[in-house]
Amino acid sequence: MRKLRIAFVSAGQLGHVGAYATFFAGRGHDVHWVTYDPPARDFGVPTHDISRGADAKRAGSKWRYLLSGLAARRVLRSLAPDIVHGHYVTSAGVVCLLAGFRPYVLTAHGSDVIAAGRSRLWRCVLRRAFGRAALVNAVSDQLAELVRALGVPAEKLLVATPGVDTKTFDYREPEVGRSPVRLLCTRTLAPVYDPGTILRACAILRDRGVDFRLTFAAGGPMETSLRNEAIGAGLRDRIEFLGGFANAALPGLLHEHDIYVSAAAWDGTSISLLEAMACGTFPVVSRTPSNRSWLEEGRTALMFDCGDAEELAEALRRAAGDPDLRRTAAAANRRVVEERGDRYGNMLRLERAYEVVADRPS
Repeated sequence: MRKLRIAFVSAGQLGHVGAYATFFAGRGHDVHWVTYDPPARDFGVPTHDISRGADAKRAGSKWRYLLSGLAARRVLRSLAPDIVHGHYVTSAGVVCLLAGFRPYVLTAHGSDVIAAGRSRLWRCVLRRAFGRAALVNAVSDQLAELVRALGVPAEKLLVATPGVDTKTFDYREPEVGRSPVRLLCTRTLAPVYDPGTILRACAILRDRGVDFRLTFAAGGPMETSLRNEAIGAGLRDRIEFLGGFANAALPGLLHEHDIYVSAAAWDGTSISLLEAMACGTFPVVSRTPSNRSWLEEGRTALMFDCGDAEELAEALRRAAGDPDLRRTAAAANRRVVEERGDRYGNMLRLERAYEVVADRPS
C-alpha cells in the first residue's frame, strides 16, 4: 500500500461519505473532505467548506453546482490530490465534472441514478460525468445495470457497497418467545422510505390481535405528522418515536428488537438492512431489486410490494409467529454480510482500485 492524498467531494448532509473518509484516514492516507453545503458532521479529517454559508433556498437549487464546481477547482488545485472521489452523482458528479480535475471517481448510491435516470436531461448529464470519470463505483447490482446503460464499460465499473463494520455490528443468536414482538425501523422518516405504510400496517396488526411494539428510531420531516397519525389511529401505546439515535447505540437497538422493517420505495444497497442482517435481526422489507439481491424471500426475509400495508401486515404477522424462520434466517444473513457486505474487505477493494487509477497516465 502506498499513501495517497484523497479528496472526497459530497454534500455536507451525506453521512455515507463518513465511512469512506474515516476508513481511508485510518489506513494512513491523507484524506480531505470538500463539501458544497455546510457540513453536518465532523469526520475527523480536514474539511473544506465551499458553500460560503449557502442559505436553504440556494442549497435546494441545482444551479449551485455550477458555482460549486468553480470553487472546487480552486480547492483541488491547492490540494493536488492523487484521487478525487465524488459521492452522489447528480450533485458531486456535476461538481467533479465542472472542477476539471482528473482523475476522479464517482459513487452512485441509489436515487441519484434511479430517479435522475428517468429524465432525458439528467441522463445526458450523467453520461458526461461518467464518461470523464476514471472509475465508477455502483453500490448495488441494480445500480450497476443502470450505470452500464448510461455508457460505462465493464472495465471502468466497480460494484461494491461500503458495507458495515461486522465487528461493531456483532451477531447474536435471536431470542425467541419474547412478547410482545418488537419491530424496529431505522430509516429516516421521509417520503422515499414510506413510513406511513408501516404505520398503517401496524393498525392492521393491532386489529388482528398481534401483540407488538414498533420503534421508529430515526427522525425526519414526516415525524410530526406520523406522531399525529399514530395518535389518531389509537397506536400511541404501540409505537415509540426516538427522534434520532447515536450510531454507537444502533447495534444495541438492533439486538433489542426481533424484526427490522423497511418500506423504502427504492434503495441502492441499504446500509440499514446490512446492519440488521449483521446483528441477526429478521428483515421484513419492501420487494425492491436491491433487497432481493441480498435476501431470499421466504427463507432469509419476508417481503411485500411497495406501499402495500395489507401485505406488510401479513408478513409481520407471519414473522412474529415463526421464531424458527427468524432463527435460521439470522445465521444465513450474517454469512451473506460477512461475504459481500463487510466494510473492511470492500474498502480494500476500493483502495486497490484507487492505486490503479492513480498510477494510470492522465
